[in-house]
This record gives sequence, structure tokens and C-alpha cells, in this order.
Amino acid sequence: MTANLNKAQLIGFLGEDPKSADMQRGGSVVTLSVGTTEYWKEQGSGERKSATEWHRVVIFNEALGKTAMSYLRRGSAVYVEGTIRSRRYTDRQQVERKVTEIVVPKFGGTLSLMDRRRDDAGGRADADRGRPSSEQQPDLDDEVPF
Repeated sequence: MTANLNKAQLIGFLGEDPKSADMQRGGSVVTLSVGTTEYWKEQGSGERKSATEWHRVVIFNEALGKTAMSYLRRGSAVYVEGTIRSRRYTDRQQVERKVTEIVVPKFGGTLSLMDRRRDDAGGRADADRGRPSSEQQPDLDDEVPF
């Protein structure tokens, strides 16, 4: 028996802010540009080298698309899981083009935000919200009952 699997998993950084577009038959689609970088040292010189590969990610899942538009920005770290699809289209100059994309379908696929969300006002992580500052915290070393 022969089995087939079409699955792509990426961990990378956004090269630009997410873009949203409405589809003709209803709904919306969100596109991301995700960069993955490979590092190595040159064998002879020991010089550190790198190469970045850019991946086009297309999200058809409404909930994941809203999450991407709300929380992701250029430079955000993400984990994306979907399928690899190639398609042909004709651009505005009537030139036929081929594009390969990672597709996060309407049902299935994964988008995980890997950055800690930042508070715009103070630049602190959300985990620090609601905690008293060090000046307001009680001194717990006083009168320990045990």
C-alpha cells in the first residue's frame, strides 16, 4: 500500500504585516510572508553564513485569519502548518505565473504565535499586567509563620 502526505511545517518570522482580502464568493483570505533562515559555517574559513527562504502562506480559516490580522506584525515569530499547493494565474500585464504556497485550509491547519504579546503603552509583556510593581509588593520575609 502506498501512502501520501502533503504537509508543511514552518517556524519563521514575518517579513511584512499580514494582508487580508475579500473573496468573490464570500469570506476572506489572509496572506503572510514567512522567512526561514539556515545558518552554517564555511568549511575552510570558518566564516558564518546564512540563507533566508521566503514562503507565501495563505490562510482560509476565518478564526486564524482574524488572529493573524489582530496580533501579527512584521518580525513576529510564527509556527504554521498546512499543505503545499502550486497554482497558475495571469497577472495584470497578462503574464502567466506559477506560485507555490503553504495553504492553511478552512478546516484544519495550524497557526501559532510564538512571540510574547507586548503592551503598546509600556512595552511590558501581558504576563506582567495586573501584578503590583516591586514598590507595592509586600515584603514576604517579615514574620514567616514557619
